[in-house]
Amino acid sequence: MTDSTLATLEARLIRLEDARAVEQLKYHYAAHCDNSYDAEGIASLFTDDGRWIVDGEGGSNTGHDQIVAHFTQLPQKISWAQHYIINPQVDIADDGRQATGTFRLLCLCTIASTDGADGDKDAVILTVDYTDRFVKRDGRWYFQELRGTTHQVSNWDQGWVKQPFRD
Repeated sequence: MTDSTLATLEARLIRLEDARAVEQLKYHYAAHCDNSYDAEGIASLFTDDGRWIVDGEGGSNTGHDQIVAHFTQLPQKISWAQHYIINPQVDIADDGRQATGTFRLLCLCTIASTDGADGDKDAVILTVDYTDRFVKRDGRWYFQELRGTTHQVSNWDQGWVKQPFRD
């Protein structure tokens, strides 16, 4: 093999490893969410000025302090969740230090009831499309921005046909 061929193979391997690392970062995010919304764990995946923006059941938070505050209180509303991250599409920028990724979320969760007495809970299914931006710093990937667009949030017993969004 020529030096040129080896350099090309090495560059391709690095891009593949980076794409896989970005996917793993997203899966770590889901695992922290499924661990009672581990606020510190989630915030550790973001840059210091990282942004978490999700419509629907979410909100908008910038920086570690806001992200930690959001996820610290979230278990009061969502007491249990299983995040299934699917359809990863990761594009590594030419500079190898930035990336974008799109993912889909299918989430089963227990959320405080919207129409019952205090303490009542509903089994809920929700779906979200993510469009995220990532940066690589000191050899490690971080979220620069996690942005989610909610498709539906439906009580399990109603489904997304009868109840696309909970009241």
